[in-house]
Amino acid sequence: MNNSENIIQYSRINTFDLRSKELVGSPYLNENLLPAKFSSDSKIYSLRYNAYFDEMEFEKNGKSYHLPKTLNYTIKFINSHKIYEVFSIKEKGKMIAGFFVVLYKGDNISLLNKEKIKLYNAVKPKTGYDKYQPPSLKRLKDKLYIGYKNNTAIELPKKKKQLLKLFSSKSKKIELFAKENNYGFKKQKDLVEIFKFYNSLD
Repeated sequence: MNNSENIIQYSRINTFDLRSKELVGSPYLNENLLPAKFSSDSKIYSLRYNAYFDEMEFEKNGKSYHLPKTLNYTIKFINSHKIYEVFSIKEKGKMIAGFFVVLYKGDNISLLNKEKIKLYNAVKPKTGYDKYQPPSLKRLKDKLYIGYKNNTAIELPKKKKQLLKLFSSKSKKIELFAKENNYGFKKQKDLVEIFKFYNSLD
């Protein structure tokens, strides 16, 4: 049995139901099950990402299951070429594993994107002029992260000075490289080039 079959075999069923008639929105970025491959073999599976639960789901015999976040593997969606990997981040003093989109994969550091959907509770009218707002699922603004080779990640600092500190002794070279090439520290495409340069340094 290969690695991907082991992943499928030990998946747990997703029993939580968000199918309320009142609920507006979806926990999925794309509700369709899409063709995807694991890094371990060439077999094609049908998957979708649940950004509310932070789970990668598939269906079998009419039931929904989700993949474990304890194994080190890569998922690549064939049509979009979108790549997901599992990284752990520190939240409230605990290390929590989750799925991140890999924007750039490097030997030392990688650039990651975190997609998230939030559930907003229903809002009851306070006056006769207000309207009832049903519960809704809405996508939050994506967040960028720095991924390390031990599969841990930290949120990308918003301020340039804080980000440069993470490059430690190479920070001056990074700052000069960015300045000479007119790269900023907020745009994804610029950050990819900066991360590539960092990984090229001895």
